[in-house]
Amino acid sequence: MASIKAVNNKNGLSYRITVSNGIDSQGKKIAHTITFRPDQSLSPAKQEKELQKFAFEFEEKIKRGKYLKGEKVFFEAFMHEWLDEFKMRVENSTYNSYRMNLNNNIVPFFKDYKLGEIDTREVERFYASMVDKYAHATIVKCKNILNGMFKKAIAWNMIETNPCLNATIPKSKKKQDIGIKFFTGEQSLSFLKSLDMEFESTYKGHNRVDDTGKSYYVGGYTEKRTVPLQLKVFFNIALCCGLRRNEILALQWKDIDIEQRTIKITKSIENTLNGIGYKEPKTKSSIRTVVIPTETMPLIKQYRNEYNKLQLSLGDAWKGNGNIFIQLDGKLMGITTPYQHFKKHIKKFNEWFDNNKELAEKQGLEKLPSIPLHGLRHSCASLLNYLGVSYGEISKVLGHANVNTTLSIYTHTFDECTRVASDKLNEYLVANA
Repeated sequence: MASIKAVNNKNGLSYRITVSNGIDSQGKKIAHTITFRPDQSLSPAKQEKELQKFAFEFEEKIKRGKYLKGEKVFFEAFMHEWLDEFKMRVENSTYNSYRMNLNNNIVPFFKDYKLGEIDTREVERFYASMVDKYAHATIVKCKNILNGMFKKAIAWNMIETNPCLNATIPKSKKKQDIGIKFFTGEQSLSFLKSLDMEFESTYKGHNRVDDTGKSYYVGGYTEKRTVPLQLKVFFNIALCCGLRRNEILALQWKDIDIEQRTIKITKSIENTLNGIGYKEPKTKSSIRTVVIPTETMPLIKQYRNEYNKLQLSLGDAWKGNGNIFIQLDGKLMGITTPYQHFKKHIKKFNEWFDNNKELAEKQGLEKLPSIPLHGLRHSCASLLNYLGVSYGEISKVLGHANVNTTLSIYTHTFDECTRVASDKLNEYLVANA
């Protein structure tokens, strides 16, 4: 008969169930123990019924030799074992993303649970704890991670059933952002024009170090600054050619044909345990050649001259390897650098816009929405569709496997662009009737 003992701790009331199962070689009793947490929403009578049922089933498992390792292994310990195996099957970027979600979101909730204790009810409680704090996409990602972990636990004979299978995510009371974020055609033009504008930047007093290593203090000051030339090139390529961030950062000068106005995309970069490394693009179709707009070429040529001068001036101190987008010593630009500059630039431009609305309107400029850096790639797709480029050609520019991939991502966006185009056509017909 199973022994049941009530336990009160920081997680509330639970029960420790112990079942004896024979004697070992040393003459000691072999005991198996498991913890049961009752559903607090049930009445005391129903909680007692659930407890007795759980204790009986646990004892039957022991007797039939069906007791699995998951009843003893804590979730966090299994997570580390699963991650080690998972790492061998996926790219570093996927591994790092899963590890971050586990450490930040999943493990804090399940760390005190043993693997075999987690049932559908506990998984749904986890979803409920996230639903008003995180975007739906984040919760779905955590759901996919958990599902993969429990499927592997079944394959390793640690648990019998997957608690994620019938678990549902409750509806959030928090309004979610729907769809992808991008610039409209007019906003794209405003963004490109804004890259040539000067904006004031105010700096607080701070310490500097001179060439001799001596520290000195610089008082606060304000100055006007423009977007660095290489970042203008970066943003132009992202918006006008639709490349992904890591594809752009992986570009080398040998990938650009100045005469033919083309860019060859053959690689991407990724974070690895040993720093930034190169890898093949996302899919085979991502290996492609994209034509650069004529208007962008003078900017690229100007930057190439600036780049060559910097390389010559540094001499032996140059650490570059043909990369187009670089740090001051020629090494590859940091992965987060374009994003940081992009967000700061949007903020600066919108501040200027709010203070100079009449001038902005005269120049045909629009205020810019806050979009992610990847939104420039989406903006490229939107702009091409707005200009009447076929879905097939847009798919080739973006490096999608097929047109269906493009449509599955951009159907809503393309519908909006088609509506805008129709409205503009209607305005033209009315004006010229």
